Amino acid sequence: MSDVPSLVIIGGSNSLLRNGWVDQLKKLHPEPERVVNLSIGAATTAMGIYRLLSSTDLPPNPVIIWEYALNEANYSAHHQPVGVLLYHLRWLFEICARRGYPVLPVLLYNKAEATDEELHPYREKLASLLKRYQLKPVDARRFWRLRFAHLTPDRLYKDNPHYATDTQFPRALAKLVLARAAGAVIPRDTKPGNGLAGRDLRILAPSDSDARAFSNRILSCDIFPLTRSREIQMQGQLLACFLISSPNEAAIVFRSARGRRGPFSAQIGASESGPALQLKHLLLWNPQNPPLEVDGCLTITPRQKPLRGPIVQHTMAWRGPPKGEAEADPSRQGGVIGLLAEVGI
Repeated sequence: MSDVPSLVIIGGSNSLLRNGWVDQLKKLHPEPERVVNLSIGAATTAMGIYRLLSSTDLPPNPVIIWEYALNEANYSAHHQPVGVLLYHLRWLFEICARRGYPVLPVLLYNKAEATDEELHPYREKLASLLKRYQLKPVDARRFWRLRFAHLTPDRLYKDNPHYATDTQFPRALAKLVLARAAGAVIPRDTKPGNGLAGRDLRILAPSDSDARAFSNRILSCDIFPLTRSREIQMQGQLLACFLISSPNEAAIVFRSARGRRGPFSAQIGASESGPALQLKHLLLWNPQNPPLEVDGCLTITPRQKPLRGPIVQHTMAWRGPPKGEAEADPSRQGGVIGLLAEVGI
Protein backbone atom coordinates (compact mmCIF):
# COMPACT_ATOMS: atom_id res chain seq x y z
CA MET A 1 0.00 0.00 0.00
CA SER A 2 1.31 3.45 -0.93
CA ASP A 3 1.80 6.29 1.56
CA VAL A 4 -0.97 8.27 -0.14
CA PRO A 5 -3.98 8.21 2.22
CA SER A 6 -7.29 6.57 1.45
CA LEU A 7 -9.96 9.15 0.65
CA VAL A 8 -13.71 9.22 1.31
CA ILE A 9 -15.57 12.03 -0.43
CA ILE A 10 -18.90 13.32 0.83
CA GLY A 11 -20.26 16.14 -1.28
CA GLY A 12 -22.72 17.32 -3.87
CA SER A 13 -23.27 16.89 -7.58
CA ASN A 14 -19.94 18.48 -8.56
CA SER A 15 -18.32 15.48 -6.87
CA LEU A 16 -20.33 13.14 -9.10
CA LEU A 17 -19.66 14.70 -12.51
CA ARG A 18 -18.11 12.49 -15.16
CA ASN A 19 -14.55 13.77 -15.66
CA GLY A 20 -15.07 16.09 -12.71
CA TRP A 21 -12.58 16.66 -9.94
CA VAL A 22 -13.35 13.37 -8.12
CA ASP A 23 -12.96 11.34 -11.32
CA GLN A 24 -9.62 13.08 -11.79
CA LEU A 25 -8.72 12.32 -8.17
CA LYS A 26 -9.26 8.62 -8.82
CA LYS A 27 -7.02 8.79 -11.88
CA LEU A 28 -4.27 10.51 -9.89
CA HIS A 29 -4.39 8.29 -6.80
CA PRO A 30 -1.88 5.40 -7.04
CA GLU A 31 -4.56 3.03 -5.73
CA PRO A 32 -7.88 4.35 -7.03
CA GLU A 33 -9.82 1.61 -5.26
CA ARG A 34 -8.98 3.49 -2.04
CA VAL A 35 -10.94 6.53 -3.24
CA VAL A 36 -14.55 6.02 -2.11
CA ASN A 37 -17.15 8.50 -3.30
CA LEU A 38 -20.21 8.71 -1.02
CA SER A 39 -21.49 11.95 -2.56
CA ILE A 40 -25.17 12.68 -3.13
CA GLY A 41 -26.27 15.72 -5.10
CA ALA A 42 -28.82 18.33 -3.98
CA ALA A 43 -28.21 17.58 -0.29
CA THR A 44 -26.29 18.82 2.75
CA THR A 45 -23.94 17.50 5.42
CA ALA A 46 -26.82 15.59 7.02
CA MET A 47 -26.82 13.35 3.94
CA GLY A 48 -23.07 12.97 4.24
CA ILE A 49 -23.53 11.79 7.82
CA TYR A 50 -26.11 9.25 6.67
CA ARG A 51 -23.78 7.95 4.00
CA LEU A 52 -20.82 7.78 6.36
CA LEU A 53 -22.68 6.06 9.21
CA SER A 54 -24.45 3.57 6.96
CA SER A 55 -21.42 2.62 4.87
CA THR A 56 -19.97 -0.82 5.59
CA ASP A 57 -16.95 -0.80 3.27
CA LEU A 58 -14.87 2.25 4.14
CA PRO A 59 -11.14 1.93 3.49
CA PRO A 60 -8.92 1.84 6.59
CA ASN A 61 -7.84 5.16 8.12
CA PRO A 62 -9.35 7.42 5.47
CA VAL A 63 -9.18 11.16 5.08
CA ILE A 64 -12.72 12.53 4.84
CA ILE A 65 -13.09 15.06 2.03
CA TRP A 66 -16.08 17.32 2.78
CA GLU A 67 -17.54 19.15 -0.23
CA TYR A 68 -21.00 20.37 0.76
CA ALA A 69 -20.28 24.11 1.13
CA LEU A 70 -21.75 25.03 -2.27
CA ASN A 71 -24.93 23.07 -1.57
CA GLU A 72 -25.31 24.52 1.89
CA ALA A 73 -24.87 28.06 0.60
CA ASN A 74 -27.79 27.32 -1.73
CA TYR A 75 -29.88 25.77 1.04
CA SER A 76 -29.28 28.81 3.23
CA ALA A 77 -30.39 31.04 0.34
CA HIS A 78 -33.64 29.02 0.28
CA HIS A 79 -34.48 29.65 3.94
CA GLN A 80 -32.68 26.74 5.59
CA PRO A 81 -31.19 28.20 8.79
CA VAL A 82 -27.41 28.41 8.77
CA GLY A 83 -27.34 27.27 12.40
CA VAL A 84 -28.96 23.95 11.46
CA LEU A 85 -26.51 23.32 8.62
CA LEU A 86 -23.47 24.11 10.76
CA TYR A 87 -24.74 22.08 13.71
CA HIS A 88 -24.83 19.03 11.46
CA LEU A 89 -21.33 19.90 10.25
CA ARG A 90 -20.16 20.05 13.87
CA TRP A 91 -21.55 16.55 14.29
CA LEU A 92 -19.64 15.36 11.23
CA PHE A 93 -16.44 16.74 12.72
CA GLU A 94 -17.27 15.07 16.04
CA ILE A 95 -17.81 11.69 14.37
CA CYS A 96 -14.52 12.02 12.53
CA ALA A 97 -12.69 13.06 15.69
CA ARG A 98 -14.02 10.04 17.59
CA ARG A 99 -12.98 7.71 14.78
CA GLY A 100 -9.61 9.38 14.27
CA TYR A 101 -10.40 10.49 10.72
CA PRO A 102 -8.64 13.60 9.38
CA VAL A 103 -10.90 16.00 7.48
CA LEU A 104 -10.08 18.15 4.46
CA PRO A 105 -12.81 20.65 3.49
CA VAL A 106 -12.98 21.43 -0.23
CA LEU A 107 -14.88 24.66 -0.81
CA LEU A 108 -16.60 24.97 -4.18
CA TYR A 109 -18.64 27.99 -5.23
CA ASN A 110 -21.58 28.84 -7.43
CA LYS A 111 -20.62 30.85 -10.47
CA ALA A 112 -22.45 33.88 -9.04
CA GLU A 113 -20.42 33.55 -5.84
CA ALA A 114 -17.13 33.19 -7.70
CA THR A 115 -17.81 36.48 -9.48
CA ASP A 116 -19.00 38.18 -6.27
CA GLU A 117 -22.51 38.70 -7.66
CA GLU A 118 -23.86 36.74 -4.69
CA LEU A 119 -22.68 36.85 -1.10
CA HIS A 120 -24.03 34.25 1.31
CA PRO A 121 -23.77 34.88 5.08
CA TYR A 122 -23.29 31.12 5.37
CA ARG A 123 -19.75 31.47 4.01
CA GLU A 124 -18.50 33.74 6.78
CA LYS A 125 -19.98 31.54 9.49
CA LEU A 126 -18.53 28.45 7.84
CA ALA A 127 -15.08 30.05 7.82
CA SER A 128 -15.38 30.72 11.55
CA LEU A 129 -16.38 27.12 12.22
CA LEU A 130 -13.48 25.70 10.21
CA LYS A 131 -11.09 27.96 12.11
CA ARG A 132 -12.63 26.81 15.39
CA TYR A 133 -11.89 23.19 14.43
CA GLN A 134 -8.42 24.06 13.08
CA LEU A 135 -9.26 22.87 9.57
CA LYS A 136 -7.62 24.56 6.58
CA PRO A 137 -9.73 24.13 3.45
CA VAL A 138 -8.90 23.86 -0.21
CA ASP A 139 -10.63 26.95 -1.60
CA ALA A 140 -11.58 26.52 -5.28
CA ARG A 141 -12.35 30.21 -5.80
CA ARG A 142 -8.96 31.28 -4.47
CA PHE A 143 -7.25 28.56 -6.53
CA TRP A 144 -9.04 29.74 -9.69
CA ARG A 145 -8.00 33.35 -9.13
CA LEU A 146 -4.38 32.43 -8.39
CA ARG A 147 -3.75 29.75 -11.01
CA PHE A 148 -6.55 29.82 -13.58
CA ALA A 149 -7.47 33.48 -13.94
CA HIS A 150 -7.15 33.03 -17.71
CA LEU A 151 -10.39 31.02 -17.58
CA THR A 152 -13.40 33.31 -17.72
CA PRO A 153 -16.32 32.43 -15.42
CA ASP A 154 -18.29 31.30 -18.47
CA ARG A 155 -15.46 28.91 -19.33
CA LEU A 156 -14.87 27.73 -15.76
CA TYR A 157 -18.53 26.85 -15.20
CA LYS A 158 -21.04 24.72 -17.07
CA ASP A 159 -23.92 26.48 -15.28
CA ASN A 160 -24.34 28.38 -12.04
CA PRO A 161 -23.84 25.46 -9.61
CA HIS A 162 -21.62 23.21 -11.76
CA TYR A 163 -18.03 23.52 -12.89
CA ALA A 164 -17.20 22.64 -16.49
CA THR A 165 -15.32 19.38 -16.90
CA ASP A 166 -13.61 20.14 -20.23
CA THR A 167 -10.90 22.43 -18.83
CA GLN A 168 -7.73 21.64 -16.89
CA PHE A 169 -9.22 23.07 -13.70
CA PRO A 170 -10.82 19.85 -12.33
CA ARG A 171 -7.57 17.91 -12.70
CA ALA A 172 -5.51 20.68 -11.16
CA LEU A 173 -7.96 20.93 -8.27
CA ALA A 174 -7.73 17.16 -7.78
CA LYS A 175 -3.92 17.39 -7.68
CA LEU A 176 -4.15 20.08 -5.02
CA VAL A 177 -6.62 18.04 -2.95
CA LEU A 178 -4.41 14.95 -3.18
CA ALA A 179 -1.37 16.92 -2.06
CA ARG A 180 -3.23 18.57 0.81
CA ALA A 181 -4.86 15.32 1.97
CA ALA A 182 -1.53 14.01 3.22
CA GLY A 183 -1.43 16.86 5.74
CA ALA A 184 -5.11 16.82 6.75
CA VAL A 185 -5.75 16.88 10.50
CA ILE A 186 -8.32 15.36 12.82
CA PRO A 187 -10.91 18.00 13.82
CA ARG A 188 -10.44 19.44 17.30
CA ASP A 189 -12.99 21.79 18.82
CA THR A 190 -11.08 24.68 20.38
CA LYS A 191 -14.27 25.98 22.05
CA PRO A 192 -15.94 22.81 23.35
CA GLY A 193 -18.01 24.43 26.13
CA ASN A 194 -21.36 22.64 26.17
CA GLY A 195 -20.28 20.47 23.29
CA LEU A 196 -21.41 17.10 22.00
CA ALA A 197 -19.85 14.94 24.71
CA GLY A 198 -22.23 12.39 26.17
CA ARG A 199 -24.26 12.25 22.96
CA ASP A 200 -24.09 10.34 19.72
CA LEU A 201 -25.84 10.09 16.36
CA ARG A 202 -27.80 7.05 15.22
CA ILE A 203 -29.44 6.06 11.95
CA LEU A 204 -32.78 4.49 12.86
CA ALA A 205 -35.41 2.79 10.71
CA PRO A 206 -38.77 1.06 11.18
CA SER A 207 -38.69 -2.70 11.71
CA ASP A 208 -41.87 -3.46 9.74
CA SER A 209 -41.97 -6.57 7.58
CA ASP A 210 -43.41 -4.84 4.50
CA ALA A 211 -40.19 -3.06 3.55
CA ARG A 212 -39.30 -3.13 -0.13
CA ALA A 213 -35.73 -3.60 -1.30
CA PHE A 214 -34.27 -0.72 -3.29
CA SER A 215 -30.99 -0.66 -5.17
CA ASN A 216 -29.26 1.61 -7.66
CA ARG A 217 -25.66 2.41 -8.53
CA ILE A 218 -25.27 4.48 -5.36
CA LEU A 219 -26.88 2.49 -2.57
CA SER A 220 -28.96 -0.49 -1.54
CA CYS A 221 -31.49 -0.14 1.26
CA ASP A 222 -34.99 -0.99 2.46
CA ILE A 223 -37.85 1.39 1.67
CA PHE A 224 -40.81 1.72 4.04
CA PRO A 225 -43.59 3.08 1.79
CA LEU A 226 -45.58 6.07 3.00
CA THR A 227 -48.88 4.25 2.62
CA ARG A 228 -49.48 3.86 6.37
CA SER A 229 -48.09 5.05 9.69
CA ARG A 230 -44.68 3.80 10.83
CA GLU A 231 -43.35 3.55 14.37
CA ILE A 232 -39.78 3.69 15.64
CA GLN A 233 -38.78 3.13 19.25
CA MET A 234 -36.15 5.65 20.29
CA GLN A 235 -34.98 8.01 22.99
CA GLY A 236 -33.42 11.22 21.85
CA GLN A 237 -33.90 14.12 19.46
CA LEU A 238 -34.99 13.93 15.84
CA LEU A 239 -32.73 15.80 13.41
CA ALA A 240 -33.45 14.56 9.88
CA CYS A 241 -35.32 12.04 7.76
CA PHE A 242 -33.93 10.23 4.72
CA LEU A 243 -36.24 9.25 1.88
CA ILE A 244 -36.44 7.67 -1.49
CA SER A 245 -38.67 10.34 -3.02
CA SER A 246 -40.84 10.43 -6.12
CA PRO A 247 -43.21 13.03 -7.62
CA ASN A 248 -46.13 11.12 -6.09
CA GLU A 249 -45.58 10.96 -2.32
CA ALA A 250 -47.72 12.05 0.62
CA ALA A 251 -46.88 14.74 3.11
CA ILE A 252 -45.57 13.31 6.39
CA VAL A 253 -45.91 14.24 10.06
CA PHE A 254 -43.53 13.20 12.84
CA ARG A 255 -45.13 12.83 16.26
CA SER A 256 -44.10 11.82 19.77
CA ALA A 257 -45.63 12.29 23.20
CA ARG A 258 -43.62 15.53 23.40
CA GLY A 259 -44.93 17.17 20.23
CA ARG A 260 -45.03 17.02 16.45
CA ARG A 261 -43.20 18.34 13.41
CA GLY A 262 -44.65 18.80 9.96
CA PRO A 263 -46.34 18.11 7.69
CA PHE A 264 -43.39 18.02 5.28
CA SER A 265 -43.70 17.30 1.58
CA ALA A 266 -41.94 14.10 0.54
CA GLN A 267 -42.37 14.85 -3.17
CA ILE A 268 -39.81 15.84 -5.75
CA GLY A 269 -40.82 17.93 -8.72
CA ALA A 270 -42.28 16.07 -11.68
CA SER A 271 -39.99 17.96 -14.04
CA GLU A 272 -36.82 17.49 -11.98
CA SER A 273 -34.03 15.96 -14.00
CA GLY A 274 -32.77 12.54 -13.01
CA PRO A 275 -34.47 9.26 -12.12
CA ALA A 276 -38.07 9.05 -10.94
CA LEU A 277 -36.90 7.83 -7.51
CA GLN A 278 -34.24 9.91 -5.77
CA LEU A 279 -32.45 9.88 -2.42
CA LYS A 280 -33.48 13.00 -0.49
CA HIS A 281 -33.49 14.32 3.05
CA LEU A 282 -35.72 16.48 5.22
CA LEU A 283 -34.14 18.64 7.92
CA LEU A 284 -36.66 18.48 10.73
CA TRP A 285 -35.78 21.36 13.03
CA ASN A 286 -34.87 25.02 13.15
CA PRO A 287 -34.08 27.56 15.89
CA GLN A 288 -37.79 28.32 16.39
CA ASN A 289 -38.73 24.61 16.45
CA PRO A 290 -35.89 22.68 18.11
CA PRO A 291 -35.41 18.97 17.48
CA LEU A 292 -38.43 16.90 18.46
CA GLU A 293 -37.86 15.07 21.74
CA VAL A 294 -38.79 11.39 21.66
CA ASP A 295 -38.93 9.22 24.76
CA GLY A 296 -40.39 5.96 23.56
CA CYS A 297 -42.36 5.90 20.32
CA LEU A 298 -41.94 8.10 17.26
CA THR A 299 -44.80 7.87 14.77
CA ILE A 300 -44.38 8.83 11.12
CA THR A 301 -47.80 9.45 9.58
CA PRO A 302 -48.55 10.09 5.90
CA ARG A 303 -51.05 12.84 5.18
CA GLN A 304 -52.59 12.37 1.74
CA LYS A 305 -54.56 15.61 2.10
CA PRO A 306 -52.96 17.73 4.82
CA LEU A 307 -55.26 20.33 6.37
CA ARG A 308 -52.64 22.98 5.67
CA GLY A 309 -50.03 23.19 2.98
CA PRO A 310 -46.97 21.13 3.86
CA ILE A 311 -43.50 22.53 4.45
CA VAL A 312 -41.63 22.34 1.14
CA GLN A 313 -37.88 22.35 1.63
CA HIS A 314 -35.25 23.19 -0.97
CA THR A 315 -35.10 20.59 -3.81
CA MET A 316 -38.55 19.25 -2.82
CA ALA A 317 -41.98 20.11 -4.30
CA TRP A 318 -45.69 19.84 -3.62
CA ARG A 319 -48.11 19.19 -6.46
CA GLY A 320 -51.00 18.21 -4.25
CA PRO A 321 -52.11 14.83 -2.89
CA PRO A 322 -50.74 11.67 -4.54
CA LYS A 323 -52.70 10.56 -7.58
CA GLY A 324 -52.66 6.82 -6.89
CA GLU A 325 -50.25 5.80 -9.64
CA ALA A 326 -47.61 4.71 -7.13
CA GLU A 327 -49.95 2.27 -5.39
CA ALA A 328 -50.80 0.74 -8.75
CA ASP A 329 -47.11 0.45 -9.61
CA PRO A 330 -44.90 -0.09 -6.51
CA SER A 331 -41.76 0.45 -8.60
CA ARG A 332 -42.76 4.13 -8.74
CA GLN A 333 -43.26 4.38 -4.98
CA GLY A 334 -40.73 5.76 -2.54
CA GLY A 335 -40.75 5.94 1.23
CA VAL A 336 -38.72 6.41 4.39
CA ILE A 337 -35.33 4.71 4.61
CA GLY A 338 -34.02 6.12 7.88
CA LEU A 339 -33.91 8.86 10.49
CA LEU A 340 -31.02 10.78 11.99
CA ALA A 341 -31.37 10.95 15.77
CA GLU A 342 -29.20 12.46 18.48
CA VAL A 343 -29.15 10.13 21.47
CA GLY A 344 -27.52 9.93 24.87
CA ILE A 345 -24.62 7.56 25.53
